[in-house]
Amino acid sequence: MVALWISHPANSNTGKLINAVGDAATGFETIIERGYDLGDITQRHQLVRLGELSDVKGDEEASNEETSTGHDYLEEIALSVPAPTKSLVSPTSTEGPRHRVEIQNCQTWLRHAVAALVQAGVVGQAALQIVDGAPKN
Repeated sequence: MVALWISHPANSNTGKLINAVGDAATGFETIIERGYDLGDITQRHQLVRLGELSDVKGDEEASNEETSTGHDYLEEIALSVPAPTKSLVSPTSTEGPRHRVEIQNCQTWLRHAVAALVQAGVVGQAALQIVDGAPKN
């Protein structure tokens, strides 16, 4: 899983997780999980720090919930970036001529979301270089 993690100011182990869930065969959906606890992650993971957020006010006390509706400026920006649609074509498909497709996934979405956050002034320009240099699957 590749996602944006925004820690709660009072507890760096809890916060919100914003990610595109799905797969290239069926498409993705952007989901926001508030009240997410990093301790709940059982698989191996790595946090890559993108920087400090500018003064973004939001619903920091939101209860544990999963939604596709934004509650603050940062969430609205992330949700404005469309999640990748289906980008794999079945080998048995008879839909039109064959052509090379660009596979899009959660990493594609994350790169576009960080670019939108940079453009909005929420994070610094260096966040894009950090994302570009981060490990890929």
